[in-house]
Amino acid sequence: MHSILLPVFGHSAACFDTYNPTTFATNGANCAAKIKTKTMKNQIVNLKQWLKPMTLLACMSVMISCKKLAEETTVDLPVINPISNFEFKADSLNAFKFHFKDRSSKYKKIEWRFGDDSLSTQVSPTHTFATTGKFLVELKTVSNTGNTSKKVIEIFINPDSVIKIGIEKTGIPNEVKYSIKAKANIASILWTFAEVTPAATSNLLAPVRTYVPGSFNTVSAKITTNDGSTATVSRNTATTEGFLLDITQARDSYTVSADNALNIAESSKNLLDNNVETKFTMGGKDGRLFTYPLMTTLIYRDKQAVKTYAVSNSNDLPARDPKSWNLQGSDDGVTWEILDTRVMTKNFYDQMTALGATTDLQRFKKLFYYAIANPKPFKMYRWAITSNWGDAALQTNDFRLYK
Repeated sequence: MHSILLPVFGHSAACFDTYNPTTFATNGANCAAKIKTKTMKNQIVNLKQWLKPMTLLACMSVMISCKKLAEETTVDLPVINPISNFEFKADSLNAFKFHFKDRSSKYKKIEWRFGDDSLSTQVSPTHTFATTGKFLVELKTVSNTGNTSKKVIEIFINPDSVIKIGIEKTGIPNEVKYSIKAKANIASILWTFAEVTPAATSNLLAPVRTYVPGSFNTVSAKITTNDGSTATVSRNTATTEGFLLDITQARDSYTVSADNALNIAESSKNLLDNNVETKFTMGGKDGRLFTYPLMTTLIYRDKQAVKTYAVSNSNDLPARDPKSWNLQGSDDGVTWEILDTRVMTKNFYDQMTALGATTDLQRFKKLFYYAIANPKPFKMYRWAITSNWGDAALQTNDFRLYK
């Protein structure tokens, strides 16, 4: 008995034992089945190896397609733009307090800023400012989508709308009494009077002062309210006649009895420009000759009750200063009434020296004030210069009327 090794389909002859006619057919069939089974397994393995990358590629393709689909189907939420709006009203009793009413829409968050480093998130706040001045009030709203809008307005608290200073004669010569009214509850007050050095102060509600006739004096008042707010006002026209208002520039027109045709830079327009740096010169040369009285007339649309007037000297030559004059009033320009008459015993330069001036800067280009004993309302006022201190020329820098 011999073994026969037969290669079948490229496989080893291990399927066959030693040749045996009886078992050869059976073994052959079994071997063929084994070979077929192994071949199928190999094919399945090969198929799996081929399918792995193909499956991965397919999955990646599906993922990319899904992502594109997701991107293509994303829907943006609608943007909500809020609208900021508000109203405000000043408090009727406190000039520092304001009431704000929100009128905004389409918002979920609100912020108020009042221009004084303060912030509120109340819907409709009330705010009290600590001082007078200008404040930018800003309302900011934010919507559910994070969009914002703003509204800004300016509030101006004028000190003169908070405090009113009054002044009146006491009946004693040259003495006046002050009073004060405030649009708020006053907790304390401080008056400062600058006509003396150092300045005088008072905490009284109605202090009394004595002034030099014809002088202009400065006074200030500072109040502190019950809420801690403060306001200060000042006046520099306090006189024995009360507070005065310069009405020189409020005239309709003016006339002069003679003008400087020689040098327009020193003509009559300088006399009424409220500027002590400019000069009006007449006399001594052709083109500016005149005869006394040299008259300047201010004409008003309505009657004015002038209480005080002012005259300024020039920058040199005291002999050219006005020495004597009168002030007259009229309603028709025909009938005139003398309201005040002055005859100086010293020129302006010497008057300033007598008051303590030691330099020409302190002596020249100064205003000298004169009160009218019995003020009356007139439409026209005429200043008539009747003499100077002996120079051929006359000069003065400013003339002003106060009521």
